[in-house]
Amino acid sequence: MVHEDSVARVLRPWLGAAFLAACDICAQLCGALNAFSPEDGDPAALSAQLDTLLFHRVRELTRGDMRVLLDDGRVIRIRVDDIDQMADELLYLALCRLPLNAWQYGRLRQFALSHESLSALRALYERFAAFQTEDELALIARTVRGCHPAYRWRGWLPDQREP
Repeated sequence: MVHEDSVARVLRPWLGAAFLAACDICAQLCGALNAFSPEDGDPAALSAQLDTLLFHRVRELTRGDMRVLLDDGRVIRIRVDDIDQMADELLYLALCRLPLNAWQYGRLRQFALSHESLSALRALYERFAAFQTEDELALIARTVRGCHPAYRWRGWLPDQREP
């Protein structure tokens, strides 16, 4: 089960504590994440649902301005790419609930190959490492480092994989 504080922890760097405190967006996103069935739910559909919900709620709550006050005092404009990245970060909370078995590994691997999802790659790298060879893990790490900015992976992917 995904808790609202987990959702808030993911969104706070993007939207700021003031924005999150002023609305129910975390509860709504938490509801969508908890409605996802880890056994047979569609990660692509969940990702699209999170993306849509985030975009519409942020647009509505900012009255179309898409500007938020961050915790460091800066006011920034939320871009569509930011919404996509927030939705993907939230998707990881659902992917953490997938049962660790070969069938789920295959499903997640197929999703990661067909969608631009850092969260899917992270789940493969961290949670499903036992189903992969060292070469496959190294390939995932190289892909992540080459395709995504460091601030998105630095907290969970070492600069170089330990032998």
